[in-house]
Amino acid sequence: MLEGGITQKEVATRLSVGVRSVRRWWSQHKCGETMETKPRSGRPQILKRVSRIVIKKSLGKRRQSTRKLSRRLSIKGNPISHMTIQRHLAQRLDARPYKRPKWPKLTQKIKENRLKFARDHENWSFEDWNKVFWSDESPFELFHSPNRQNDRVWAIGSQNIEPIFQVKFPAKIMV
Repeated sequence: MLEGGITQKEVATRLSVGVRSVRRWWSQHKCGETMETKPRSGRPQILKRVSRIVIKKSLGKRRQSTRKLSRRLSIKGNPISHMTIQRHLAQRLDARPYKRPKWPKLTQKIKENRLKFARDHENWSFEDWNKVFWSDESPFELFHSPNRQNDRVWAIGSQNIEPIFQVKFPAKIMV
């Protein structure tokens, strides 16, 4: 187009590119360079196609930590760090690590026993329930210190915070 007498600006509008791109292409053409794509610079991708498929298939499965996946892929000849797998899961697949919820395992027999108990005691009065003594064994620590990660105190300075006095090996009793 440029050799045909059209201006760089008109070529840019016809090809829907910037004028600077047309200028660069024209200077490359005049110097005898080809317009082929040159090899890319920068760090090559570590995750191969096979690795991406293995990682994607591991989503939602139990016992598939990133470290285990890393070891498994390294054995197969694709050495990848667990951090690369974590990054791929978080950034490309939008996955997040979740704890599996804990639900009580109720068998059919337990459900039937609970229903039977509820039906047997459906019409009990408040006085009847006051005569019931519920018991269970529980271990308790004497001089128990709270979890420091959950026990936060908001204060202006550290000198205003009351310290926690704890015993190194507290005694335990079963109640």
